[in-house]
Amino acid sequence: MVTLKYLKDVAKRKNIRGYSKLRKEDLKTLLRNRLPRDVFEREMSGRGDDFSRSLLDEDIPELSQKPLQPTQYVPPPPRREGLKQKLRRWGNWLSRFVPEHVKRPINNAFDTFKKKVMSLFPKQQLKFKESKKSALKGFTIHHTIKKPKYQKFDPKMCLSAVKQKALEKFKPQTKVRLVLKARMEKVSPTDGSSIVEVRNFQSKTAIVLESTNLNELWIEMIEQILENITVFQMNGSGWTFHSIVSLDIHTEKYKPLRVGSWVPTPKFLANKKLW
Repeated sequence: MVTLKYLKDVAKRKNIRGYSKLRKEDLKTLLRNRLPRDVFEREMSGRGDDFSRSLLDEDIPELSQKPLQPTQYVPPPPRREGLKQKLRRWGNWLSRFVPEHVKRPINNAFDTFKKKVMSLFPKQQLKFKESKKSALKGFTIHHTIKKPKYQKFDPKMCLSAVKQKALEKFKPQTKVRLVLKARMEKVSPTDGSSIVEVRNFQSKTAIVLESTNLNELWIEMIEQILENITVFQMNGSGWTFHSIVSLDIHTEKYKPLRVGSWVPTPKFLANKKLW
């Protein structure tokens, strides 16, 4: 049985106007007058319940645009290997052929020599730029620690270098959240150019109390940030770490709810006479 909904669908497909307010019989008459006889009979013999039609009965559409032709995939050029990477790779290859009983004392002697040289040249104090913003009359404070301009860090090294400065902002009775801003890089699949964007990797909000172990809290928060960076790089997006921008420390005062048992009586009730 042909339904009104099916007749409206036929009129819509055939670009017939003025059918929306017509009744079933009037719409059927309109289609009979507008469509060729064989087309009208073929449409009326269709099923009006589910509109299922064979594609073989439809007219071949005319394409106004040429279909797209697939092109051969050209992989991006490999990144150029620097001298340091070549030496490290060569050293790793060479160390595989050294017996373990020979390698161990050499490594111990080299570590001792390295510590001795490092003690002769004290580590230069890195100068980080710090800025501070506050809102709501000091209720929330936003600290920003930027790395030195020409100093390169990986995420773990940067968080280790700013640890002492960051822990100075961890005051008791505050909520703290760390946000590491890093530049991430990937190669464009179209032209092979390098795309660099700034992404934020943050930790969960933690509550600092008088009894909180700051060192354990710091380790937990940076592990969350490093895990977020690893997950971001392993999701198949093609992004790789480029450089560090800054570390943001968001703090706000923590005031837990206190329960009281005394409520002052309003004056109009306290002065009211019972008799």
